[in-house]
Amino acid sequence: MEVTLKYFGIIADITQKTEESFFIAEESITLNKIKLKIEVKYPKILVINYSVAVNKKFLQNDILLNNEDEIAFLPPFAGG
Repeated sequence: MEVTLKYFGIIADITQKTEESFFIAEESITLNKIKLKIEVKYPKILVINYSVAVNKKFLQNDILLNNEDEIAFLPPFAGG
């Protein structure tokens, strides 16, 4: 399975990329497992209270991902 990971703001600074393809050997994987893998790969992300969107939809709960899903890691937003 392959998913696209997109990074924004300070998360892009930490990863030093705005996007990457992520290959998963498992046939099925949950969003939480992907988040854990990214946090291991980029441990500085753990100090950020980030949000995640899958296919441009914000999620609060864990879901089963599909091949070619797009996962966005978003830093906290400030409004004004």
